[in-house]
Amino acid sequence: MHETAGAVTVGTAPPEDETGRAHVAMLGFVFLVSTSFPVGHAITAALDPAVLTALRFCIAAAIFAGMATAKRQWHRPKLARLPVYFLIALLLDIFFVTMFEALRLTSALNAGAVFTLLPAFTALAGLMLLGQRISRFQTVCLAVGAGGALLVLFGSDLSRLARLEFGEGERIYLLGVAAYAFYAPLMRLLNKGEPLEHFNFWILVCGAVMLLAYGRKELAATDWIAVPPAVYLGIAYLAVFPTATSFFCATYASLRLPSGPVMAYTYLLPSFVLAETLALGASWPGLWTVAGVLVTAVATVLLQRRTGR
Repeated sequence: MHETAGAVTVGTAPPEDETGRAHVAMLGFVFLVSTSFPVGHAITAALDPAVLTALRFCIAAAIFAGMATAKRQWHRPKLARLPVYFLIALLLDIFFVTMFEALRLTSALNAGAVFTLLPAFTALAGLMLLGQRISRFQTVCLAVGAGGALLVLFGSDLSRLARLEFGEGERIYLLGVAAYAFYAPLMRLLNKGEPLEHFNFWILVCGAVMLLAYGRKELAATDWIAVPPAVYLGIAYLAVFPTATSFFCATYASLRLPSGPVMAYTYLLPSFVLAETLALGASWPGLWTVAGVLVTAVATVLLQRRTGR
């Protein structure tokens, strides 16, 4: 795949129409992921994060199993491929569990801002695993986007900004985001032409198995009858859209675009989260927070336009 704007060449470039669809897929990915923050914030207090994520993965895995069966692409995984599925699943487990844990301690907008640090981490992971290099301009855009995320997190509290004094929820989620940064490069590195439905199904199954083993005590102690119906609806929504659908979008784009520009789309996430929380009745945040949201959006536009040229 050809790396633009000063990056290296890895493989062969995809057709132009596929590249365009990959960009559309990433926009869909960011929107769907953004909705998981307000929804997750609303339901995470009702269930343990590991149990909640395991249920989400089981439902999403069933969706992918149905898709693979409908396309007659269903087959057992080769034993040699299981470590690959478990490795990628472990990264996703860490990411989603830390996200739900963080949403117990911080706001949806702050969690979304931490998520926008992902492009910088992903660019480093792409360099480490694939040798993908980014241009100076892309580096500046990544830095600008990260600066916008910090404005959202710290606002006008310059003393906390100077010390990078993250709250407990932000620190927890930062670990998950660092783990998730290896997702896109590993998909490029380890996918051997397997159908996306099949590949994602086994990743989700392996992720669910690890989570059920990790959260077995909480799973046994959960009073399922006492769980509000809205929580089950929230889990179903997260499984169908921010999990199954966004996985397909991210995987499709990851196999056709460089890792850094792919994840640069996540700089749009605070804008989506802010619009969604305002639509749900939240009050307007401070001026510095709004400025940070705008900065992250501008970084995405500049990076993608320059990369396109």
